[in-house]
Amino acid sequence: MLVGLLAAAGVAQAQDFKQRFVGKSPCAPNIQSQLSDFSLQLDKTQDSTLLYRDLSAVKILMIIQPNGSGDHCGVIRDVVQITHIAKDFEFRCFDPQAPTDVTIGTSIRKGSTKPVTAIDAWRIDLKEQKFIETRDKVICTAEGWAGEGDGGDLVDEAKKYAAHHKPRQFASELATQGAPRVQVTIEGELRKAELIEGVQPKYPEEALKRRIVGTIGLHVVFEKGGTVRQVEVISGHPLFAQAAVDAVKQWKYPPTMLNGEPVEVDTLVFVTFDLGGALKTNP
Repeated sequence: MLVGLLAAAGVAQAQDFKQRFVGKSPCAPNIQSQLSDFSLQLDKTQDSTLLYRDLSAVKILMIIQPNGSGDHCGVIRDVVQITHIAKDFEFRCFDPQAPTDVTIGTSIRKGSTKPVTAIDAWRIDLKEQKFIETRDKVICTAEGWAGEGDGGDLVDEAKKYAAHHKPRQFASELATQGAPRVQVTIEGELRKAELIEGVQPKYPEEALKRRIVGTIGLHVVFEKGGTVRQVEVISGHPLFAQAAVDAVKQWKYPPTMLNGEPVEVDTLVFVTFDLGGALKTNP
């Protein structure tokens, strides 16, 4: 029941968000940012681009297409968002199930330049000019793209990845899938604290049967005494939601002190369920 409600709520929120942007001009005053945008050529045959914009409370990525009226701004065909500051978009991603498709992901790198498994991922439907969410295991690399100086675009880059060494490298990494592993990342001061009581989230049986991997994002509030008062699912595959919530509710940390007084802690927790590689756990 919880999984169904979470999925329905997530769909409704996504639809409301898209209505704010799709069909509008990216130059509209109410969606501007004080921070600099950047864009990448998506498909030169359609003159479409990806436009990234940081709106402070949310980071967005838009598919922009010319509207045919000579307006240099164009029109927003589709949009996806990141609502948590720790995440960033990844533009060099590979989906082994669709190796030549342009694929975008999100990650929390914390300075790492190693290939990472995307937390969220979308393939781009070039015909419909839409982001299509995928639950495949998508790998992203921090390796940069020199840009459009050679006349290329993201479509060309995806084809190069499929034709050369990167797809085989990622496929080899994916082929090492074995025993289920769970990795927990806690944001903020609690990263330095030692868990007093608690359990590790268990890999859901249904996800194991279907060989599904993914990351659940949680908004967690700890009481002054260090126990969990509130857990809210904010992102991720619904199959992992209940397992993550059930485990986190049992956690207890030492009280967090501020000026000698215990305080509540409002933080983010990301639980990654994976089927390959040796993952460290915290806790």
